[in-house]
Amino acid sequence: MVSATHPLQSHARSTAALLVLASLVSAGCTTIGRRVGEPIPAATPGIEEGASTVSEVVHALGPPARMSALPDGLAMLYEYIDATENQLGINLEVVGLDLFKLALGRGTADRQALLLVFDESGVLQALRRRTWIEHVGSGFGLQLLFVAMPAVDSKHLWEAPEQFGWGRQSLDQLMVVLNAGQSVTSGAHGIEMRGTPDSVGQRTLEENKKRRRR
Repeated sequence: MVSATHPLQSHARSTAALLVLASLVSAGCTTIGRRVGEPIPAATPGIEEGASTVSEVVHALGPPARMSALPDGLAMLYEYIDATENQLGINLEVVGLDLFKLALGRGTADRQALLLVFDESGVLQALRRRTWIEHVGSGFGLQLLFVAMPAVDSKHLWEAPEQFGWGRQSLDQLMVVLNAGQSVTSGAHGIEMRGTPDSVGQRTLEENKKRRRR
């Protein structure tokens, strides 16, 4: 038995194919970039374990992104993030939305981190580096035709340094204040890099319902 395609169905399919083709033809690419910190040099002449002091490191590299007191010294973290979001914008003129486009985005971040640990005398005891590429995620949104806005949620990478909030921590929610004795945001119990999830580790004691990342 041979089935025949109705002329109206064939016309509808042809129209849909033409709409898709027209959208792709009018598509455009956009790149959105954002940076945090300064690139960390692969080699740091003059900075040596067992010899360099806190003041010498700060003089060479500038102020750290994050820092924390330790039971027997001090830790400092330098971070550099070069995030890029590549977008494909599809013109929606063919469906009557002349001033809008559908933006499809995918984000990646080139990241560098340098962790330094000092003893109670302020002398460098350990230095560790890490370089990696992080896949931030993907997303989409409806945007104005001549506006480039991020479509990928990357807010977890742009958090302010923890030390900016030290003076107002006593005004936080009760569970956060009660956890201050172990919190990594207090400047006395360790350091975490930008983008560390709230849903694991020490922060789970704070019962924070608004997670940065899952």
